[in-house]
Amino acid sequence: MHKIKKISLIITILLFSIFSLTAAEDGSINYFTDLVNNKEYKDLLKTVFDDCGLDTALDGYKTLTQKISSYKYDPWMQDLSLSRACMIVAKYATEVKPERKDVAKAYMQAADKLLESGIAKGAPISASEILLALSNSFWYLIDGSLSKGMAFTKIVDNAYKNYPEDFHVLLMAADRYLHSPGIAGGNKKKGLKLFQDAEKIMEKQKTAEWDRFTIYAGLAYGYSKNKDKAKALDYALKAQEIYKADKQVNEIIKELS
Repeated sequence: MHKIKKISLIITILLFSIFSLTAAEDGSINYFTDLVNNKEYKDLLKTVFDDCGLDTALDGYKTLTQKISSYKYDPWMQDLSLSRACMIVAKYATEVKPERKDVAKAYMQAADKLLESGIAKGAPISASEILLALSNSFWYLIDGSLSKGMAFTKIVDNAYKNYPEDFHVLLMAADRYLHSPGIAGGNKKKGLKLFQDAEKIMEKQKTAEWDRFTIYAGLAYGYSKNKDKAKALDYALKAQEIYKADKQVNEIIKELS
């Protein structure tokens, strides 16, 4: 009787292990799927990535903060969504108004506070790690801190090692490998492969247009570096259909058209 129970327990453990492995495929978990339907978030990103001006972006962020509670997200998700939006606005400010570092710093400080709040409210570790990586990357653009620039790489590598099942970790790792120099651990072939994997996942699950843009833009750049001009142009055009003002995408189109 005891032997039967022991065998049954072993079988149960094995089945659970197999299920866990298949249920947690790389990139299969998207904690921000519900954000796909957020009109204000979508409008804000469209404003930024179509380069409609900083004042318009600031107004868009204000509207998002006023409307986001109506979506009834988990408290941590609301905070992390606003944190990422803050970071995007801050980065945009550094690009269009480099003389106004005060605006970029104010939004980054707000983003970091929202990130801390989201973590305290139980945000998934992988989702928090991605925003922490972005924070370090964007702070580096603002104040030139090498330590923050180096921290970005370390955080992304650790997140991909520990949480490859997170869709946004996969995207961040793909971008990191594709764009980092070899001396800093970059690997363009690996980056392209991860974006190819992300595209396959995208075809199976509901994906936000900003994530589709990231994948198309990454594939365009990856294929251009791989000397596959036809695919590079095809994906660059797909990316441009979503957002018009990305310099890298537009350069690929100009060069290959």
